[in-house]
Amino acid sequence: MLAKLGNIASPFWPSIFASPLQIRFIACPLLMKKKNPPVKEKQPPVIIAVVGRKGGVGKTTTSLNLSGELASRGYQVMLVDLDVQGDATSALTREEYATSTGQVLLAGGGLLEALVQTKLPTLWLLPTDDDLKPRSKELIAQRPADFRFALRDVLAAEAGGFDFVIIDCPPSLEDITLIGLCAATHYLAPALPSYFSLKSLNKLAELTALIQQEPGMNPNLRFIGLFFTDFNPKVRNTLHADIVAAANHLFPGQVMANVRSDKRLGDAQREAVPAQLRTPESNAVADFQRLTDEVLTRL
Repeated sequence: MLAKLGNIASPFWPSIFASPLQIRFIACPLLMKKKNPPVKEKQPPVIIAVVGRKGGVGKTTTSLNLSGELASRGYQVMLVDLDVQGDATSALTREEYATSTGQVLLAGGGLLEALVQTKLPTLWLLPTDDDLKPRSKELIAQRPADFRFALRDVLAAEAGGFDFVIIDCPPSLEDITLIGLCAATHYLAPALPSYFSLKSLNKLAELTALIQQEPGMNPNLRFIGLFFTDFNPKVRNTLHADIVAAANHLFPGQVMANVRSDKRLGDAQREAVPAQLRTPESNAVADFQRLTDEVLTRL
């Protein structure tokens, strides 16, 4: 799959010669016939869990914009909303859906039927709602020895038509996050440029090390890197820059490009439109384009 990186032919590739208006016209949902999720078997997808111990660090924003950017480049992408708050779901669709993430995990199947097509034609959403928490408790009671593999098993059986699966994990390091990390091939850690957010990365590192080292869990889980969201180099002179410098010292070679603060991302989420369509000219979209380039390079 990674061999495609340098040679992507897709009508939805946002050419550097196309204007934002042209890009929006190409992908306009009113001109597209609703499709079914891809089922053709390829190589197994790259599965990226977006994780963090603290809330408000940009996990959902990262999940939305990484998956949106990959889809805008023509990849078949599934975004799994594994956060009980369901913010990724409400940011991508206002449609009614019959089946949620919790139901799919508990049933051990029905993934493709549960997917919702977004306004980007190659981006599909597995939605969630407030039943995820009780469903996860049912899952643990039903599969106490191997509940952590529920998502891994479903993806292995039904996600063969996708290039990427992005998992938006909840703001904790408990059972639901464990389910996401055991399903993932890679993980990505956004953080705020603050002392406490930086400190929380150590707890995440401890959990992922346990997952990698515990026999039978996920020994091949790989860390892509960490990066800072809501970045502003002018804040209190050099505060944000100092945090980034400290991160480079603590995690050498693992700090990626920063994402600048941009309120237009929130505007796109409120309208349930991917930012790549709603505000393609924004600073944050440009930053996520660079971040996506770096993710692809590190895979």
